[in-house]
Amino acid sequence: MWFVHSSDVVSGPFDTKGVQEQLSLGNFNANCFIWWKGQREWIPIQLWEAQLSQILQSEDQKSQTSVWYVDTSGSPIGPLTQGEMLAHLRGMRNLGKVRLWTVGMNKWANLFELHDIMDQLGMSRRENARAPLMGAVAVSRLAEDAQPMLARAASISIAGIGINDAHGLTKGDTVQLVLRSAEFPNPIRMQATTVYVTPQGYAGLKFTSVHPETQSLLFDYVKRFSPPGGSGDARKTA
Repeated sequence: MWFVHSSDVVSGPFDTKGVQEQLSLGNFNANCFIWWKGQREWIPIQLWEAQLSQILQSEDQKSQTSVWYVDTSGSPIGPLTQGEMLAHLRGMRNLGKVRLWTVGMNKWANLFELHDIMDQLGMSRRENARAPLMGAVAVSRLAEDAQPMLARAASISIAGIGINDAHGLTKGDTVQLVLRSAEFPNPIRMQATTVYVTPQGYAGLKFTSVHPETQSLLFDYVKRFSPPGGSGDARKTA
């Protein structure tokens, strides 16, 4: 299922045919962006259209051909297909110490760093659902001589945010965030702790101080990406 961001409006979910029909009718243009579960952030809809066959093939092959290893106590289990790996994790009671590795990863990762796997296990939906987000994030570390930095929002939940271009952060940093996005009427200010930073500069941050009104805004935004039915929905937020 696909979600489309156009002129500060998020609409969806759509099936593939629905997106293609909207493109043919001219309702979606080159300035639109698209997102689906497993994506870290929005991509231009023109890129999606040009690479659709490869995207669909890749999504279909993930569960069948991906080779995964699961480690909980220093004795890795594998190789497993993605489907086998997910089935194995669903049968476990304690996922807190699970580490995963697959081809293309530089090192083992904690399960909670792999948001697409968490989504497929239903963990994000049960706990803190996430949604993609476009916007700028001013990041100031609460430490002496720390230089502020500007990052790009990638995803958000009521409990935390994922950002790109965060090479200056390290795990454990306490930061002040100012988020500016067309999805919200005003800049949002929050304090957070850096949970992890990948070698590619993607950081996951957990909120430590959020105003209740801000939490309400975030809840309403994220809820739009978890519709109860299959009908599309759109809400103007700017």
